[in-house]
Formats: sequence, structure tokens, C-alpha cells
Amino acid sequence: MIEEIKSQAHYEELIESHRDERIMVVLFYANWCGPYKSSIPSVTRLAKELVDKCFFYKLNVTEHDDVTRLCQIIVLPTYLIYADAKVIDIVVSPGMEKLRNKIEFHQKQHRRHYFHKQKLLAGKM
Repeated sequence: MIEEIKSQAHYEELIESHRDERIMVVLFYANWCGPYKSSIPSVTRLAKELVDKCFFYKLNVTEHDDVTRLCQIIVLPTYLIYADAKVIDIVVSPGMEKLRNKIEFHQKQHRRHYFHKQKLLAGKM
């Protein structure tokens, strides 16, 4: 299951709280969006398969236009990929294989960076 983001405050809290070795993926969608409706079974499967690599969330743009404007979302569905509270990639209306490849690529890069940073911090303590 992909957790629903409930408000702008919830969105901001999630971004700030996910600073570990896993990346975060936020799906911006609308229930009326045909590409979203046809892709949600595949996205849900992908989220389950990659649960050890990333956190998946979704945000309904019709209910949260404040976050939609903040993130400058204009095409649906859009996936923002975050690491260390920063957007590291934007994937617009992708096929699931393209989305999987992007997530796995960024996860590997972020994991290397995260563990390198942890080693540096441990060496300084």
C-alpha cells in the first residue's frame, strides 16, 4: 500500500524525516487522471517490490493544490524522487520499467553517499 499524504505539513514532515539510506518517491495524481488509474496496480506492485529501497507516498493534487503549486506539478502522474530532503529526479508519466530503473539508479547512488557520510561522521567522533 502506498501511504496518502494528508496535508502540506504532513508532506514537509515526511521530506524532513526521511534522511536515511532509502530514497523517497512521491506520486502526484488525480482520481480523474486516466494514466494514473491505469498505472496504479503496477505502481502498487512496484512499491511492494522496492519496499527495502525506498518509501512510496502519493498526493492527490485536487485535494492539495498548495503542495502541487509548491512542487510546480503540471503533468499527471508525476513522480518526485527525494534524497536527503531534496528532489533528485522528476519522472513524468513513465512506464513502470523506466520508473523502476530510475529508482534503482538513485537508490544505489544515494546509498553510497549515505554510507560514505556515515563513515566520515564515525571517524570524526
